[in-house]
Amino acid sequence: MCGITGIIGKKKLSSALLGKVAEACDSIRHRGPDSQGNFGNDYWALGHTRLSVIDTSSAANQPMSINNGKLVIVYNGEIYNHNEIRSDLIKKGISFNTSSDTETLLQAYSVYGKNVLHMLNGFFAFCIYDQLENEFFIARDRFGIKPLHYSIQEDYFVFASEIKSLLKFPINRELNYHALGTYLQLSYIPAPNSIYKSVQKLLPGQSISIRADGELKFENYYSIKKRIRPNQLDFDSAASQVKQLTMESVERRLISDVPLGSFLSGGVDSSIIAYCANQYKPVDTFTISFKNEPMYDESHYARMVSKHIKSNHHEFEITNTELLEIQSESQKNMDEPFADSSSIAFGALAKFTKNHVTVALSGDGADELFSGYNKHAALFMSMQGGLKHKAIQKASPLFRLIKEGRDSKTTNLARKVKKYADGSELSLNDRYFYWAKFTSAEMAKGLLKNFQEIDQNYLMSEVNDFNDILYNDFNLVLQNDMLKKVDSMSMLNSLEVRTPFLDHQLVEYVFSLPSAFKINSNGSKLLLKEAFRKELPPEIFARKKHGFEVPLVKWFKGPLQTNLNNLLLDRDRIEEQGIFQFDAISSLFKQNLSQNQDTIWALLQFQLWYYRHNQ
Repeated sequence: MCGITGIIGKKKLSSALLGKVAEACDSIRHRGPDSQGNFGNDYWALGHTRLSVIDTSSAANQPMSINNGKLVIVYNGEIYNHNEIRSDLIKKGISFNTSSDTETLLQAYSVYGKNVLHMLNGFFAFCIYDQLENEFFIARDRFGIKPLHYSIQEDYFVFASEIKSLLKFPINRELNYHALGTYLQLSYIPAPNSIYKSVQKLLPGQSISIRADGELKFENYYSIKKRIRPNQLDFDSAASQVKQLTMESVERRLISDVPLGSFLSGGVDSSIIAYCANQYKPVDTFTISFKNEPMYDESHYARMVSKHIKSNHHEFEITNTELLEIQSESQKNMDEPFADSSSIAFGALAKFTKNHVTVALSGDGADELFSGYNKHAALFMSMQGGLKHKAIQKASPLFRLIKEGRDSKTTNLARKVKKYADGSELSLNDRYFYWAKFTSAEMAKGLLKNFQEIDQNYLMSEVNDFNDILYNDFNLVLQNDMLKKVDSMSMLNSLEVRTPFLDHQLVEYVFSLPSAFKINSNGSKLLLKEAFRKELPPEIFARKKHGFEVPLVKWFKGPLQTNLNNLLLDRDRIEEQGIFQFDAISSLFKQNLSQNQDTIWALLQFQLWYYRHNQ
């Protein structure tokens, strides 16, 4: 796991500009503290900062070259089937100088060219310079587990793992107001957009070829096939196949030359991954408990699973003060606004885990693959109709008389009923997008002086059945929210996180199955639960979904109050900034804070980002 960056010129570049690559590497040193290097000539330079996982020797440092410098690579990721690829290459007469997957990838490219992408099982972002073709080839993994940002300038092209690296080069920092309007609604900025007009994100399953004259060719080499199998298996057979594919995926992800562990929250997904890992070798498990917030604490479930699978379990008890310190650290590392507050607790877990291991397995991707979110249950119920659906619609006028919020079961129920009733009146496409938001378009429009947003049709594909919903979650929520959170918070702590549920063979198989195997009137995540029902305590499958939540309202009234007063409730500052409508912001605080906590949090995260990067 590493950080990469580079500059590719259409003509000779100044030494000062080429020298920016070293600065760009320094800015993402947290991604790879073990070594750092750069390589190039008068026209281009590539930079790399390394977290050593496979072949920790200096011989595997990057940039790496072969064939007397005719092929050069900077690469961030892990190729889990690199030993199989290497064996085939050896049979073809290829010799190796290291045992690293970096060299395997580069040698495979020398034989198979760009078709090597279809051979890889893993996650990655890389750039290869091919001297014979006088071409650069850049690619990102199938599901966007590893990030890659780029900016196209008049005389050069720059790329990097993080935006902060790109900002070391002279690029325009004009705000992207379409991205901002959408960020306020979703809490993240969907690719290929970024907060800057001049910066884009390479899409998952996408590559770029860059010729010497600066010509760019984008290609989509992968997309999920949503075809239903003509010879459908029965449910039990499908569950058996899911179990086998999951076990195989976990086994592939256990290769490491450094200590490896597994996150264990006590939820279904992380429990399954920890179970699978411990079937192959003893793996330490890691969880955090919330000392001051028992309603957010899941540690007793994690202990239950650890005892059941006999893992060496580590539990870190964290206080609100420590959570706030981690929030401050993580916010400084964010190079565009990001308002998923669960990233704070995940950051705490990553920081604690890094004290013991360098690689950790996680359960990310299972909710989007098997239908694990609360909105999935709501969407299914609204699509089916039925007594409960009709009862909620009829009761909604009464619940509208109750104050909405998250500070009690009653106010939270009123909030959910209203959102369900409002959403169920919309078309299926609009309903999905409405329930994917934390802030309505109407509220975002009122908050911004220059409201623009990314077209909904550009962000999602048409929804005709439930598999389309999961497909949209893969391309929208998973890619831009969940995986961004995992990458940014884990790499801030120099921890590599591997996601077995995102093995493309498993993903393709599950998407080929009927949605009824994943969700029906009896519940959600049916297929995954059935696959591992005999392997884990029944309490794990019976419990309600519980995310990594933090006490935002309590923080607003306490330790974050000064920030809120300075950055959001100072009329002179807001008017001088010229982005937001002060009266609209002020009204959020005059209402129930818990009702507007997500919107307030998104505004605060933007302001913290803005005044750190635009002064």
